[in-house]
Amino acid sequence: MTETLTPPTVAVGADSPLARLFDIALEIGVQGEDEQRDNAETAALDHVWSHYPDTLGRALDDDAWSGRPAHAGAGLEPSAVAYLDGGLWLHHSSDGDQERDVLTLLAPCTCGRGYVDRVLDGEWDLLQILTDLRATGGRFPHDNDRPDCDSQRRLCAGGDARP
Repeated sequence: MTETLTPPTVAVGADSPLARLFDIALEIGVQGEDEQRDNAETAALDHVWSHYPDTLGRALDDDAWSGRPAHAGAGLEPSAVAYLDGGLWLHHSSDGDQERDVLTLLAPCTCGRGYVDRVLDGEWDLLQILTDLRATGGRFPHDNDRPDCDSQRRLCAGGDARP
């Protein structure tokens, strides 16, 4: 004989502690877009000050970051971006539990048809990338073996056609 477990129905009074806890959980669990933006900007500032104090911490003003809300349909957490000039951007995001910060540098490709992103691994990594970018005028070299930019099926600056 198979028995089906039916969960008990719990009547919750409107003023009961459980009803108040349900309401509190709803309020805490849902952040508005403005709060998501603010938290993303704060997380980016904290990460930069903690991990890039001698470079980005000195170069970026506190108001350089612009927060972006989550896009639940696309599986994207709140993030923040900072424009560096010359077509270069920084993008900061945290995983859902904010245990891991990810700072990405986006720069135009030398082919002129897209952007290349590089996840930064600390200040020394940033300094090496900046040294390389200075030699190319702030552009990442196009790599024909990897479609890092949007130049597939187009003619690249070097004259080779992409498949």
